[in-house]
Amino acid sequence: MNAIVMDISRLVEREHYSTPTGIDRYALHYANWLNERRKRGADTRLPQSLWFIETGYRGAIPVGTNRADRLISTVNRRWATTELSPSQAALLEQIFAAIDGKSAWHAAKEETPASRVSLERLRKNARLIAGSLFDRPAVPGNTSLIHVSHSRLDWTSAFSWLQEPGRKGIFYVHDLIPLSHPEYVRPHEPRRHRHRMETVLNHAALVLCNSQLTARDLYTFAQEENLRLPSIAVLPPGVEESFMNAPQDVPRPLTPYFVVVGTIEPRKNHMLLLHLWQYLAERDGSRAPRLVIVGKRGWENSQILAMLERCRALPGLVIEVPGLGDAALARLLGGAAALLSPSFVEGYGMPVTEALALHIPVIASNIPSHREAAGNGAILLDPLDGRSWRAAIDAVVASPRRLSTPSAIHRWETHFSDLEALIENDVATRRYAAQRMPQRAFAMPNNVMS
Repeated sequence: MNAIVMDISRLVEREHYSTPTGIDRYALHYANWLNERRKRGADTRLPQSLWFIETGYRGAIPVGTNRADRLISTVNRRWATTELSPSQAALLEQIFAAIDGKSAWHAAKEETPASRVSLERLRKNARLIAGSLFDRPAVPGNTSLIHVSHSRLDWTSAFSWLQEPGRKGIFYVHDLIPLSHPEYVRPHEPRRHRHRMETVLNHAALVLCNSQLTARDLYTFAQEENLRLPSIAVLPPGVEESFMNAPQDVPRPLTPYFVVVGTIEPRKNHMLLLHLWQYLAERDGSRAPRLVIVGKRGWENSQILAMLERCRALPGLVIEVPGLGDAALARLLGGAAALLSPSFVEGYGMPVTEALALHIPVIASNIPSHREAAGNGAILLDPLDGRSWRAAIDAVVASPRRLSTPSAIHRWETHFSDLEALIENDVATRRYAAQRMPQRAFAMPNNVMS
């Protein structure tokens, strides 16, 4: 089996953020997994300075062991804790007070000031330029790269080192939404994502996907572009520990409330919910349930923001929270009447699985990724059928319930045991993996790491 190095460009870029995105979680879990392999004495052929790399303009830039360890430790403390920080506990208390009408809600500012983001961007560019100008240790031959974010994959020439004999690439693809639904992304994203997927297909021995939907989309893209199709395996993400064992002793509001989680952008279909809450405000007044929107403001969302900021019916009923850590989000979801997820398209549907792990009812759009993630555990509705959504919300408010037996919940431990089985390339192990995850295996690899 080849030695493995991991691209941690995503963690380098996101180190200063207080809360993680879904892809940030992948990057951190995989970095922890690779560190565990190091502790077990795996891949002793690699110098310690070459366990982790960052992709620069001209190729791989080694991230020293001390720097990588500090980075991984920092984001673990910030993102992976199951304990509430004092600031998050205070924020949660303010949200609950606003839900019950005990205090007015004033949306917090975005978590990361633009000036800080600009400074981090300047630092990143300086580091990449320096890494391109000076000689750096070459990644040894017979080494495999594992890359689990989409970060910098559009820098196609930076991955040319994988073309050398004996090298293998393992890439995780989260979605092809910029190509399948370009109407929901920034204008330049389809071109960039095409380059990303071309990088993956040109250099991958194995592609990991979060869902059957993503695997099928990648398969279709490869056929349409006449590109080589590598082996594909579907490995859904695990549910974070915060959602598996969330404390139930947190004082919660008396007023029923619903939660929607995700960046505020057209693809997430917040407008459906805002129009629905406008109706509920007119029908029920202050007795209407509350809606808590958890997520930062994204792009192409001027109409959504106009509703949030200027619709007179929504203040007091709709609460916008830019960022919650997993520990606080789990406690917020734990007391919700239901999670709402009306998205038009998703690569997977992580909030759905998190709510199901908490035994919380889920009302979601009837799209392939939600059907795959939720199975029979959610109420699935047309994302344009406002009347059905209103009826479902009214039914949940009239008869509150908790799910007694949620659908099968994926764990990160299972994710990585399946990954180990895939990269070991042992016939018996691969047969065992195929038997364990028949719904996940799209195309099992052959001689992936040999």
